[in-house]
Amino acid sequence: RGTLENLLVAPLSRWGFMLGKLTPYLLISMTMATCIFLVARWVFGIPIRGDVSALFLATFLYVFTMLSLGLLISSRAQNHMQALQMTMALLLPAVFFSGFIFPIETMPKFFQWISTLIPATYFIGLMRAIMLRGASVAEYWFSFAVLAAMGAGLFSLCVIRFRQRIA
Repeated sequence: RGTLENLLVAPLSRWGFMLGKLTPYLLISMTMATCIFLVARWVFGIPIRGDVSALFLATFLYVFTMLSLGLLISSRAQNHMQALQMTMALLLPAVFFSGFIFPIETMPKFFQWISTLIPATYFIGLMRAIMLRGASVAEYWFSFAVLAAMGAGLFSLCVIRFRQRIA
């Protein structure tokens, strides 16, 4: 009790506060991703043909972007149920339009355009390029740039929207 009040009066900037909220989940997610990559490689025999550091950078950018989106949703939602509904409203289209289930090339042009707004589209492309094809950085730098821009934009929006008050 009183922890949030203590944080709000601490000499932290809004950037530092939001980064502090995000960092533990980012570390946990990267640890889980490492475990998933190890299981994929050693249990299921899926080769990692590309650069492992690029694989982890892509994962870091994607996780940062999605955590920033989660922070943005939590800053907009009035309560837990509203946040859950907003998340589901974004999650379901993301699964369908990211290319995870259906190839983007077979979708109508409008849905292809929507897929460019979804971070998972770029992450799935990066995973396929790095893990399966062993592509060079020249082939996938654009996806890195888009994920980085989305992450920076969403995180900046979270910081701007953050109000230092107790609800």
